[in-house]
Amino acid sequence: MQFNDTAKRDALNAFAQLSPAAREQIQFSSVRLSNERFTGSGVLVIDANQIQGIVTAKHNLCVRANIATPTAWNEDQVANLITGFLDGLKVGYDFPAAAPDNLRQPLPAKEQILAPDNSDIEFRNGHGRWDYDLMFISFKAKLPIRDYIAASPLHRVAYGNSDQAFYRQDPTGKGVFVTGFGDVLNAQGGQLNLSHPFQVRNAAIASRQAQVLRQSHPNLYFTDALIVEASNNSSTATGDSGGPAFHVNGSRVYLMGATLGANFLPDRLPPDAPIINNAATALYAGGYLF
Repeated sequence: MQFNDTAKRDALNAFAQLSPAAREQIQFSSVRLSNERFTGSGVLVIDANQIQGIVTAKHNLCVRANIATPTAWNEDQVANLITGFLDGLKVGYDFPAAAPDNLRQPLPAKEQILAPDNSDIEFRNGHGRWDYDLMFISFKAKLPIRDYIAASPLHRVAYGNSDQAFYRQDPTGKGVFVTGFGDVLNAQGGQLNLSHPFQVRNAAIASRQAQVLRQSHPNLYFTDALIVEASNNSSTATGDSGGPAFHVNGSRVYLMGATLGANFLPDRLPPDAPIINNAATALYAGGYLF
């Protein structure tokens, strides 16, 4: 995350106003993904079919492989990207009970090492295309992280068909807490911490866009983007990709989407600086909960 001191303090204060159960669910369901030089973020879930897994950003496959998001889908290439991503992927999860302070943030207390023989990646309604930027890491073996997910409702975010009415609402104006394990930056982009701890920021969804431009000549897009308020004073950063955006409504924590990145517009490519917004890929797209 990137913060100035005021935004960092405001995020902590807003997080502290949540009920203890909501804070714990947001923190304990957030996971760090790492593999060699790659760091990303994700969220533990139980989906509409009662399947345990991790929702994260599809483009993390490309970040891990150090390539740009491809212009076209190639099954052989994608299979190789999946193998490279899962082979030795470390999932950091669980935390001490102390609340984060966005300065001395907690580090994951446990680590699950994944491999192609104990896990897989599903693209679901985004199969065959790069424009819908979600993927689902599923488990093919009995693993400690599966026991952790099952142990408490606070260790995951569950969603199902009974939530359709909520997800069909216009998300504009809804407040979100965005978590991630990316770089720890000041407002000028200076690196403050290299440990990739849990961080949280608060913001509001400014709009939902059917598509945002990701490349020009030829024009290529990401679809189903939630545009989230951000600036140099409060933003996601490298390594936060795939991190969850949560909306809290009373005692209920909803997963709205997963971090796509910064500075996205429907019709043009803005410069990298200054930061004008963040974007998250919506969990609900095309009448389907991912």
